[in-house]
Amino acid sequence: MNHYFGLRIPLNEMGSFDLWAWQFLWLVGVWVGVCWAKDQLPLTRFAKRLTVPALLVVVALLAMRYAIGRGFELGSYEIDFDKWHLGVVRLINFTAVGVLLIRAHSYLKPLSIRPLVLLGQSSLQVFCTHLLFCFAGLTLLGNALMLSGWKQFGLLSTTLFAMLLTAKLLGKSELKAEVTKPAAAQNLPAVEGLCKSIR
Repeated sequence: MNHYFGLRIPLNEMGSFDLWAWQFLWLVGVWVGVCWAKDQLPLTRFAKRLTVPALLVVVALLAMRYAIGRGFELGSYEIDFDKWHLGVVRLINFTAVGVLLIRAHSYLKPLSIRPLVLLGQSSLQVFCTHLLFCFAGLTLLGNALMLSGWKQFGLLSTTLFAMLLTAKLLGKSELKAEVTKPAAAQNLPAVEGLCKSIR
C-alpha cells in the first residue's frame, strides 16, 4: 500500500518501478536536459510565461497536502494524486516545480558545490550504487520496524561515501575519454569524406 497525501493506494505488481511512470519521467527529463544544454529548447522563455500559474499550483497543492486527513478528503479523485503511477495531478505539480526551479536557476547556482555536481553528472551510476545499499538496509532491518541509531548512521554514511566515490571514479574515467577525443575528432573530416565518396 502507498501512504501519501494521507491515502492508502494499492500498488500493482511492479510497485514503484512502473515502466510508464517514474522511468518514463526520468527519460523525458534526460531528453529535456540534453536539449536545453544544446540550446535546442527555449525552457527559460517557457518558464517565464508560466511562473505565476506554476506558483499558484505549487502553493495550492502544498496546502492540500496538509489538509488531507484533517477534514478534507479526495474521494474518487485519489487516483489522480497517486505518486507511484504518476497521477495527472502529480505530473502538473512536477511541471510547476520544474518551472519554478528554472526561474530560480541563477539564485540556486551557489548550491552547485563540487560533490553535488559530481553526483548529478553520474546520476544513473550513483542511483545503481544506492540501490545496492537499499538492499543492504533491508537485510540489516530483518524483521525490525527500524534500524538502531548506530546502524542508521553507519548505513547512511557508508552509502553517501560509496555514492561519492562512484561519481568521482566515473568522473575521472570520463575526463580521460574526453582528452583522447580531440585526436579522434581530427580524423573525422577524412572519415566523412571517405563515406561521401563511397556513396
